[in-house]
Amino acid sequence: MQKTMIAAMVVPPSLVFVGWLSLLAIAGITGRHPIWNVTPENLSEAAAFGDAVAVVRHLARGEGINHAARVRAGMGTSRDEDMTPIEAAAAAADEAMVSMLLNLGATPDAAVWQRAWCISETAQVREALERGRPRGVVPALCP
Repeated sequence: MQKTMIAAMVVPPSLVFVGWLSLLAIAGITGRHPIWNVTPENLSEAAAFGDAVAVVRHLARGEGINHAARVRAGMGTSRDEDMTPIEAAAAAADEAMVSMLLNLGATPDAAVWQRAWCISETAQVREALERGRPRGVVPALCP
């Protein structure tokens, strides 16, 4: 009886552990995450995901840090939308990503900066955006 109880307590967690190891092994072989199978298609999507490694990877491939690209619905926006990486990070309310993009050389023009400012009402994101505000730009009222 005692052996049965021990087995009942040990076997289920062990099976879960083996299952996760199997998923991670498959992920290592295929290069795909076992649960999250959506990968960023461009620099703007990488910024929306908050995926710093993918941001660096896309920059290394030559994508422009100030270039707008399509961000699919559900990645910080309710519909497909062309956004710069700064706008995508602001839409995702990711202050760390906004700061990272500015540190990597993003230089939003007045229109992009204003859109990013209006996209996110998060105080931390707006503080990060302040560090990259173009000269002479005053935050306007957002629609």
